[in-house]
Order: sequence, then C-alpha cells, then structure tokens
Amino acid sequence: MEQQQRRVRTGFRRIDRATRWAGILLCWAHATAMTLTAAEAVRDTTTDWWAVSWALTATLFIAWALLRAAQKKLSRTSACKEDEESGPCWPEDPPQYDRAA
Repeated sequence: MEQQQRRVRTGFRRIDRATRWAGILLCWAHATAMTLTAAEAVRDTTTDWWAVSWALTATLFIAWALLRAAQKKLSRTSACKEDEESGPCWPEDPPQYDRAA
C-alpha cells in the first residue's frame, strides 16, 4: 500500500512539473505569436513567418490540456486513496447516508 501511494505521488510530481513547464511555454509562445502578428501588421510584409508561432501555440495548448487532465485525474485518485473512510471520492458517488443497507 505504501509503495503504491509513493508511486502515485512520484507520478503526480512528474505530471505537475510537466504541466507547469507546458503552461509556461504556452504563455511565452502565445506572447511571441501575438508580438510577431502585430509586427507583421505594422510592417505590412508578405512573409508568413508568424504562422509557425501560432502553430506552436496551438500544439502547446493541446499538450498542456492533456497534461492538466492527467494531473487532475492523479490528484483525484491520490485523494481518494488517502481518504477512503471520509466518504465518496467522485461527485457521482452517493454519500454514505444515501446508500442502501
């Protein structure tokens, strides 16, 4: 049991760190894309080099969303394993007083 909880914590830390880095990179890529788009509008050039930064932003957003979903799932499962006696772990689970005997 202790080993399983340790694995959940280690996995959660990895996902948490990856989610934070993906979020940071997403913010910087989005800021870069907006800056390059504004520079393109001001200079009125015909190159499409700013499109790469928007593609990177979209890719990072998808990666961040998937990592965040995994982070929330691990968070819920680790909270359920720590507090099994306190009640239902999921919103769909009925509370203790609502269950049949």
